[in-house]
Amino acid sequence: MKNRLPWFLFAVSLTANVFFAAGVGYTVYQDRRAADSPEARVDMVAERLGLDEAQHEALSLLRERSAMRRPGLRQADAPVRAAVLKQVAQPQFDRDLVMSLLVERDEERRPYFAEYAEDLHGFLITLTPEQREKFLDMAREPGFLRRVYRGKRKASQN
Repeated sequence: MKNRLPWFLFAVSLTANVFFAAGVGYTVYQDRRAADSPEARVDMVAERLGLDEAQHEALSLLRERSAMRRPGLRQADAPVRAAVLKQVAQPQFDRDLVMSLLVERDEERRPYFAEYAEDLHGFLITLTPEQREKFLDMAREPGFLRRVYRGKRKASQN
């Protein structure tokens, strides 16, 4: 029995290491797959949720609608960003001016986020209760919605 114990422990350790390595490999594979394109990220979410064809199409449409609105949001942000940077470069910092610029920017952004929330709600009602709960769990992960609909930020984007 004493001769078998080291071999048994070796086999258990080897099995655990193989499963660990497989898990790491799978995670790397999924991350690369998700980085390929927005469509691939949508496909990955659809696969995780077990979406049917109509639901998958609704998720793709949600991503497309969000992407169509985004350039207008960036254009609206540009003057505020420039004004804040101008203020930062001044010898005297005017906090009240920066705060009012940010409030103005937030007011301009609200319609975009309200429309997005309405579209997201429209998608969620197409899901089964189990799919909805699973999607909401994923959406609670920091950055999930950004990764799915926008992808990773590039250095040129702000």
